[in-house]
Amino acid sequence: MRVPTQRLLLLSLVAFAVACGKGQADQDPAAGPSKQRLMLNQGYSMLYTDASHIDLARLVLYVKFESEEFNQGITEISKYGGELKKELERIAREYPAVRIDLEPLPEMERRKRFAIGKDRAIRFLPFSGRGRLEYERTMLISMANALNHERHLCQVLAEEEPDRGLKKFLLGAEQRYAGLYERVMTLLNREHFRDSSDSDGGSGKS
Repeated sequence: MRVPTQRLLLLSLVAFAVACGKGQADQDPAAGPSKQRLMLNQGYSMLYTDASHIDLARLVLYVKFESEEFNQGITEISKYGGELKKELERIAREYPAVRIDLEPLPEMERRKRFAIGKDRAIRFLPFSGRGRLEYERTMLISMANALNHERHLCQVLAEEEPDRGLKKFLLGAEQRYAGLYERVMTLLNREHFRDSSDSDGGSGKS
């Protein structure tokens, strides 16, 4: 039996695409070395905050019993979020011009995202009555949206980043996120978005 503490952990997870960055320092435009670097640091800070929340994706596995493939996919996504978070921390130490502690989102946008994430978390608690298929389908859609967001964030950052080493890092992150996105979409299309004309009569629906 899963303890209540584990269930409550999910309430602190602001699901990836609706993650709310909290506990970060407000930016000081006057302190930035250039407009371009400030813009890039806003992007790096978003990338870091999102990676931190993706690292928490494993918490959803404490809520219901999932299929093995769903479990493996979430575990891999969460693992990469943790890896990217550590890599960004290393970059911030080795590249003094790079900051990952800015908060580029307006206050109301952050509050909105937090409210959406909290609502979604509550809906997936065991007593909500939702079945496994609906639970997995909704989580996979959320993850697909989040991963799609991250790969495009990496792309536009790489296009603007003048440092060759950082550009290579961003392109690598874009590739990794794109691979995870394709994996999620493959699972969604195969298990949850079957054509209604399929011979099984749409048995993938919950």
